[in-house]
Amino acid sequence: MDSFPGRFVLEGHPGVVLRRLEEPDWEVELTLAHVEDIPRWTMYPADLDEHGARLRAERNVRAADSGHGIRYVVDESGEALGTVGFGRSADGFEVFYALRPEARGRGLVTAAVGALAAWLADQGERVVWLSTLDGNAASEAVADRCGFRRFRAGTHVDGRPLTVWVRRLGVGPGED
Repeated sequence: MDSFPGRFVLEGHPGVVLRRLEEPDWEVELTLAHVEDIPRWTMYPADLDEHGARLRAERNVRAADSGHGIRYVVDESGEALGTVGFGRSADGFEVFYALRPEARGRGLVTAAVGALAAWLADQGERVVWLSTLDGNAASEAVADRCGFRRFRAGTHVDGRPLTVWVRRLGVGPGED
């Protein structure tokens, strides 16, 4: 597998790029953790403070450097709108994302997940995973638009029910 790309241009979204999250990007981690619905639907802790955000950014940089996963800042003309990324597991890679409310509804996450999945397919990966906490209709819609199919029910690390989705790479949506 090639090194994780440092940057993706989002097709159809002029001025929007995915750029590798670096340690100075800790502020976007802090901002996202304090958006009311993000801790509810993601792994962002609601009580994240500056120190925790700095540690989170450092941990993400180390994960990218070691090839375990990568987080990207969704950047529009220098403004951080959110993050997307993927992490390696025993079963392949799982994608994840979080956007500020004012950036939602523009197809940014759909385009970003598509770009990440295409890169993984180019690297020979055969599947990509996505987990949504039960009741998160917006993330379920992203999964559908990106060609994921419900795979199984599961449980979040904190005990909440979730759905695990799978997308077979190298085939178009609905072809698997």
